Amino acid sequence: MGQLGNKLKQARLDQGLSLEQLNERTKIQKHHLEEIETGNYSAIPGAFYVRAFIKRYAQAVGLDGEALLREHQGELPEEQPQASPAEHLTRRPDKKQRSNGPVSESMPKVLVALFIVFILLVIWYFYLLSTSGNNLQQEEEGGDVEYESPSEPQAEQQPEAAEEESPAAESEESTEPQEPEAQLELESVSGETTTYTFSGPSDRQLEFSADGASWLSVKDEGGSELLSLARVFEAGETEAVDLSNETEVFMRIGDYMMLTLELNGEIVPYEQERKPQNIIIRFDDAE
Repeated sequence: MGQLGNKLKQARLDQGLSLEQLNERTKIQKHHLEEIETGNYSAIPGAFYVRAFIKRYAQAVGLDGEALLREHQGELPEEQPQASPAEHLTRRPDKKQRSNGPVSESMPKVLVALFIVFILLVIWYFYLLSTSGNNLQQEEEGGDVEYESPSEPQAEQQPEAAEEESPAAESEESTEPQEPEAQLELESVSGETTTYTFSGPSDRQLEFSADGASWLSVKDEGGSELLSLARVFEAGETEAVDLSNETEVFMRIGDYMMLTLELNGEIVPYEQERKPQNIIIRFDDAE
């Protein structure tokens, strides 16, 4: 048993806590708590989890986790060496980017052409009305019986109808602002960190769903935790975070294979097969 494990165990006993009670308080599995106390870290998945569990154990029993880690650095397993990320720098465009082809670019021109055709049809329609009204009036004036032509009031009302069907209303409808399209673009891959840039709606929702055990921490640009509690997610657990007022979010993920990330309903891809790894998303709000 190492000195670090002895200190943690003694602090637990001093507070009268059993391993079951400590498990409820820290959400760390009981067998991992026993391994920390005995100094047997080989069964804990990775050096990152070892340090995270020790800090949470220390906090639960009233000790300074950071100070303990510095003091007993020699007892802790070393971080795994980082692999070169060069093979991940080329990213294939996602489906949403491929959809922005010639059809979407020519759509505004088609709408303008249809609008012009509609205006010409309206002008032609009123021209026919005015022509037919004049012809009817001439036929009535050339007859033997004199009477008041019923077409004259209709001719006086035509300008009002033209004003009601004025194309200005159509123009106003066509210029209504549209919701900006959401796009998630890869910015860089460096070490165990992947950085994305998101542009789109200002209302943003980030959702997490776990298929198995995986550590997860989500922080804002200032380093404040955004989750209800940074912890190991178990299979079936889900949680959502509102990012509407954030400019950047940092995520530390233990096992990417067990955790699915969705931003506004779109899955955030993993560019690296690393355990653990970091993901940063920077938000570039569209005007």
